Amino acid sequence: MRKIIFLYIDALDSKIILPSYMPFVSTLFNNHYSKELTNVLGYSFAIQSSMLSGKYPDENLHWMPYYYSPSNSPLIFKTMARFGHALQLDRIPFLRYPLERFGRNFFSRRGVQANNIPLSIIDKISLYPYFYMNELPFFSELQRLLYKENESSLIYFGPPNVKGDEVYYSLYNHLKKTSFERNNEFLIVYEDRLDSIGHGFGPSSKEYCQFANYLDMVLKKLYWKIKDKFKENVVFFIFSDHGQSQFTGSLDIVSSLAHKDLIFAKHYICFIDATIALFWLRDEHAQDRLENALRSLERGTVIDEKLKERYHLIFREKRMYGDLIYVLEPGWTFFPNFFSCFGVMKGLHGYLPENHVQNALLISDENLSFKVSHVKDTRELIIKLVCNAY
Repeated sequence: MRKIIFLYIDALDSKIILPSYMPFVSTLFNNHYSKELTNVLGYSFAIQSSMLSGKYPDENLHWMPYYYSPSNSPLIFKTMARFGHALQLDRIPFLRYPLERFGRNFFSRRGVQANNIPLSIIDKISLYPYFYMNELPFFSELQRLLYKENESSLIYFGPPNVKGDEVYYSLYNHLKKTSFERNNEFLIVYEDRLDSIGHGFGPSSKEYCQFANYLDMVLKKLYWKIKDKFKENVVFFIFSDHGQSQFTGSLDIVSSLAHKDLIFAKHYICFIDATIALFWLRDEHAQDRLENALRSLERGTVIDEKLKERYHLIFREKRMYGDLIYVLEPGWTFFPNFFSCFGVMKGLHGYLPENHVQNALLISDENLSFKVSHVKDTRELIIKLVCNAY
């Protein structure tokens, strides 16, 4: 029986896979199986939901971890909205930020954090109650399927349970203790530090390059240690869900629209992420004005109904993810946004799938006969690997 090790390195950009920075991964990339995969529009939440479910966002209904749903907005958000007007904290985002962060952490240990949503609209927003990929419902569903089909296991090593280099120790200890006489196992090892460093310093920074080099040494040592001990019983994959683009500029979207006489919370409400903004109209007569105003900014793309269809973003609940969506061009970010008030990120992703920075990456030390061209194909790949059908 075989162990399939899936090293998921968040934000490993193919541009850093060079002999000078990552000699071991570069050798695998150039001399074995490697493939850049078409992606969905969105961040890791959307990408992981697609790869585990095998479906586009409009099919799995998990595109962003936050969505428009006043009836499902958590009680803590409704409470904050009730007192927000009296405290006028929307005028002081430096105080609003810790209030929302503390409130969210205290009342709900799980789920994505949204640390800077204006209190005037916070009760209109709902959040999914999970954040890491092993918390997604598609993960447990795939676990059950693999066991039913082949009595095989899907196991996750990574945050929030284990962090840093501990994930590699946990993996190796698991292999030592596990019998290779039993059925196959698919072992996902999630490495998120490169993504954090990229956000903080940028993918062109020395910090990003230095950690990529350190990670390469860790992976080389792990790879040969496992191969020497377990030989052909182990198959290695390296996967990255996206790259990163170096910061080049920021856009204050609310102020820009106000200059065109489109007022936040009067004509529209929105959720502003780093590179994607979702807009819900409050004034139905303002749609053309809003769309024209967004197009005039010339810093991104308006996702209208036609493009929603192209990117699989037409949902059963029509307004769930916005009447209009605006996606910035690579290198640009929204600031202020609803996650931070202390400064812009230097490394960014979440752009249109046509942009190279949004490509996913798959590397294997064995050739694959199964065609993998899109991140959603990952689910079928997992099934075929554990069922010895690849």
